[in-house]
Amino acid sequence: MLVRVEELRKLQEEKSWTMPEMAQKMALDYSFLYRVMQGQRNPGGKFLSGLMLLCMDEGLEFEQFVDFPKPGSRKKDENV
Repeated sequence: MLVRVEELRKLQEEKSWTMPEMAQKMALDYSFLYRVMQGQRNPGGKFLSGLMLLCMDEGLEFEQFVDFPKPGSRKKDENV
């Protein structure tokens, strides 16, 4: 699952949130959110839970901010 960072940045701008404010709304540390937004860290479960919390609190669709892999799109091990 990939996070649509540009959509999160767009939301942040629309709401006039600072990154620390957004992190607080997602129940995340600012530094963790910053690293994910900069592509320096994979989001993981903690980030996705925070994103879900943000979406529920703000009445947003979670799917707007993530890309789900298509079935069968995972590369199979060629040695199997």
